[in-house]
Amino acid sequence: HRPGRAAIEVAPGRSRAILVASSANPRWALNLTTKMRYLSLFSGIEAATVAWQPLGWTCAAVSEIRPSACRILAHHYPDVPNLGDVEKITDEQIAALGHLDIVIGGSPCQGLSSAGKRKGLSDDRSGLFREQMRIFNAARRLCGARFLLWENVPGAFSSNAGADFAEVVGAMAGARITVPADGWRNEGVVLGADGLVEWSVLDARWFGLAQRRQRLFALLDTGDWSIRPPVLHEPDASRCTSLKIFP
Repeated sequence: HRPGRAAIEVAPGRSRAILVASSANPRWALNLTTKMRYLSLFSGIEAATVAWQPLGWTCAAVSEIRPSACRILAHHYPDVPNLGDVEKITDEQIAALGHLDIVIGGSPCQGLSSAGKRKGLSDDRSGLFREQMRIFNAARRLCGARFLLWENVPGAFSSNAGADFAEVVGAMAGARITVPADGWRNEGVVLGADGLVEWSVLDARWFGLAQRRQRLFALLDTGDWSIRPPVLHEPDASRCTSLKIFP
């Protein structure tokens, strides 16, 4: 990736207008006062709430099974229900949460990490991404959820020769995606029947931490994404600006 140069590629035979956000266009203005309500999956000690609670966002529920993490959650967030095992969360439990704006979750990375055995989504743990999709689809149908945020390791790009990430973004967007001939890039966009997915690899050092820690984020927007600026693709010379568009 070459900082300062943006490359946009559209698959052959696909005609689509690419809109570039302008700060002068009020249609692209973000409403930073919006108070979001979210469901957190694979919660751990709940980093999402540490980040989002100061914004006034509300955690409707968490989902965690490790005893040590559950004790921490119960101590810091005693009024937030823990739905437990993602494989056992029911539609009835989801509906009982009421309105949701976003579902967030970083499904286990062991099968995708370059440090593991690289079983990909066939790994029982990393394969729980499919449960995350099931829960989001229910939350969208029953609670009006618009966004899904998935977090994982950059090893997802190369696991099973890229096929695992193709399944992830394809499932999120509602599209059949094939692995690009030149592999996945650190930033990209997929548009499908269920909405727009944008992804980016972010580094902790870009946010004031003295640590290089890269993580992959993919965001699905099932609403009217055309009237907002990108969420994950900010032009910045300190990070990659190469972008690939997939149909």
